[in-house]
Amino acid sequence: MYQYNKTRPTTHFLYDVAKGNMFDAEVRDIFGYNKTIGTSFETVWDDGGAYTYPTSAVAMDAVSTSASDTMDVLINGLDANYDVIQETVTLTGTTPVTTSTSFYRINKATILSGSNVGDISISNGGTKYAFIGATIGTTQACVFTVPRGHNLFLFRIDVVSATANPNKYITFRNVTRTDTGRILRVAEGTMSTSQVSFDRQVPFKIGEKTDFSFEAKSSSSENEIAMFIESILIKD
Repeated sequence: MYQYNKTRPTTHFLYDVAKGNMFDAEVRDIFGYNKTIGTSFETVWDDGGAYTYPTSAVAMDAVSTSASDTMDVLINGLDANYDVIQETVTLTGTTPVTTSTSFYRINKATILSGSNVGDISISNGGTKYAFIGATIGTTQACVFTVPRGHNLFLFRIDVVSATANPNKYITFRNVTRTDTGRILRVAEGTMSTSQVSFDRQVPFKIGEKTDFSFEAKSSSSENEIAMFIESILIKD
């Protein structure tokens, strides 16, 4: 059951969630960017290509391409039970640092000070599960896994592309995969303008233990695409 904070109420539900006034509800802004979308579907995330999920909970190696990067990085994710976990690691430049926590999913990684000079990769066995581009400071990936006992509600989705040629277009779609292995590729659409926005009057619900991502492809050659998703994570 949710109710307004009696000491700081407003008349706007979403604003109250953003302010932290609502019990068991928090904002989840998801940003994704891929600068080289090709003619085959790939995930909208800043490392490019198709995102791969771990098959088991594993320790992660965090490393930068620059020796100057020695800041703390906060890694947020889920354990093997889909419960929320996090760990802060201190980078040592180009020498990998291994987490003491085993991550089954990574939902976000953010530097905690300064500005990263190099690209920061968080990986296991050579497979990247999170990527922070140089000077960006945080992951830009339309990839999120809903924790156990929670639901994710999507309120607005903006898609932005460098497409300017009316004969060239971007195709995008929503991909969900449950913990039982069922995969749905839905809400497929195309765009040939610079931006499209989906402002949902009834939010789209994604259930617990579900991997959620967006994929996109270009009708010819390569293109850039960015996505901005406004959502709320609510505990059951």
